[in-house]
Amino acid sequence: MLGSDTDSDEHELRSFLGYPDSKTWEELDKEYRSVILAEAGAGKTHEMQERARHLEQQGVPAFFIRIEDIDDAFENAFEIGSPDSFVEWLDSQGEAWFYLDSVDEARLDNPTTFEKAIRRFSARIRSAQLRTHVYISSRPHAWRAKSDRELIQRHLPFRKPKAELRSEDPHPVELTEDPRDALEVLVLQPLDEDDIRLFASHRSAQEIDDLIRQLERADLMPLAGRPFDLNEILHKWSAHGVLGGRTEILHHSIERRLGEPDPDRAERERLDPDRARNGARALAAAVVLTGETSILVPDGGPTRSGIDAQTVLADWQPREVRDLLAKAVFDDVIYGAVRFRHRDVRELLAAEWFAELLKKANSRHAIEALFFREQYGVKFVSPRLSVVLPWLILVDPEIRVRVLAAHPEIVVRGGDPARLPRQDRTRILTDIVDRVASGADDGTARDNHAIARIAQPDLAAETRALIDRHGHNDDAVFFLGRLV
Repeated sequence: MLGSDTDSDEHELRSFLGYPDSKTWEELDKEYRSVILAEAGAGKTHEMQERARHLEQQGVPAFFIRIEDIDDAFENAFEIGSPDSFVEWLDSQGEAWFYLDSVDEARLDNPTTFEKAIRRFSARIRSAQLRTHVYISSRPHAWRAKSDRELIQRHLPFRKPKAELRSEDPHPVELTEDPRDALEVLVLQPLDEDDIRLFASHRSAQEIDDLIRQLERADLMPLAGRPFDLNEILHKWSAHGVLGGRTEILHHSIERRLGEPDPDRAERERLDPDRARNGARALAAAVVLTGETSILVPDGGPTRSGIDAQTVLADWQPREVRDLLAKAVFDDVIYGAVRFRHRDVRELLAAEWFAELLKKANSRHAIEALFFREQYGVKFVSPRLSVVLPWLILVDPEIRVRVLAAHPEIVVRGGDPARLPRQDRTRILTDIVDRVASGADDGTARDNHAIARIAQPDLAAETRALIDRHGHNDDAVFFLGRLV
């Protein structure tokens, strides 16, 4: 189900508080311009891929494209749909459905990548824009409510029909055009407790009542509300009967996905677990450092640009590289390349690679300089590498000190801040609330998932003190109310 948002920017920034309306995919199919916001692991990519496949199987022109792949060679970008079916649709008079994934992935490399991709996409469909349904996915923090809305209005314009009533007909009919744009911002709702129970039942989970109690006791219900994470939670529950925290669940997921579920194939396994994990870490770091999300399979045939896995793993045999890239931590091969199946896994593995490098390197300063930059006297964090920091601060105290001193909002963008010492979490909460109250916060910390990452019961006293301090500020009170 998708929670429908309003047109106002304030509602977009606060969309995770609640959902006044909802839509199914069947209803959303009738919309022409839609943005779908959801946290990592919520299933937005899977939902869009499956919807594109469903429509394609019905004989409808439908296409799934990753935004970062939209370049001058547009025909190479289709993961679902094909260049031939695109041309055939363009020459027809029918409608088509395009699913563009995802804004946040595109902006990891360069903040302008999304705008350039939309410009290129607009140019390719210009003659058929009014019969084009466009759905764009993003993590909440990457969607810029005002500027991105204006970007879509400018390059993918569409005027939404306005329904009015005729005196002789009780049913609404389309008479005039609504002067507002047709872009609708929606939120992919997390699974609630009933959904989690149903999901667990379909996975044949045992002792579901006990599972729910452990999820509540460990404050893992927000994590379980995301299908990817719930799937990993259920695997860990089935294997161990206990859960642990988010880090333990992801470590279990990585270990499982780097393993080999087929016992017949396991006998021929060439990679020991440590070597497989070290290889996956190196490739994850290469993805983060270069901004290239595609990893080329040795002898994989013609493909788009991407990271040469054989170059990164220079001391590996080609068959070893192929074995690693066949692991379930990666997606299936498309156009001779694979991608990490999930960004949280990729970012955790990359953080582990950097942590090892920091332990072994002769110059910590040179490595830290990759993360913490200065230009024209202004200090900032590398946007591309910032995704690694929420995990890296858990294992490297010196990095943690630098992040907490200048960029505490980064901590709640991912990782597992519940593992941080209480004094650090207190400082993070105080700094974030002060930024929200002053208007300096970029909106990252204001969604429910970010709040859930720091909403631990041992911060109750600090929360009350912050309510007293900022009781006059609506934004701060709103944030603290949800924290409570």
